[in-house]
Amino acid sequence: MDYAIRLADQLRAHLRALRKRHGLTQAQLGQRLGLGQARIAEIEARPGLVSVDQLVQILSALGATLVLRELTEGVPSSAVSAQEPPAKTLVTPPAKRASTRTQPPTFVIPPKKGSW
Repeated sequence: MDYAIRLADQLRAHLRALRKRHGLTQAQLGQRLGLGQARIAEIEARPGLVSVDQLVQILSALGATLVLRELTEGVPSSAVSAQEPPAKTLVTPPAKRASTRTQPPTFVIPPKKGSW
């Protein structure tokens, strides 16, 4: 499964979820990478401040990869979103990528007029 990342702060939840899915504590992940638990906690809290090199190392240790996907030029954004999630950066766990199950369609219900 692909996880669309549009902002660095969105990595926060994905990094934590990947670590927990592998049954690792911050200290255990830090040991795999030669980092301390405090540094892993800092990276999870503020992933936008980590270098790309270190992010790729962390993702690799968690069994995930970084994928860049170019958006189609000249196609309205609504047409792109109907085809696939609009994202340039994706975090993809390998176990989910190999799955042949199809995801149920996502339905967006627009808010009623006059509602917040």
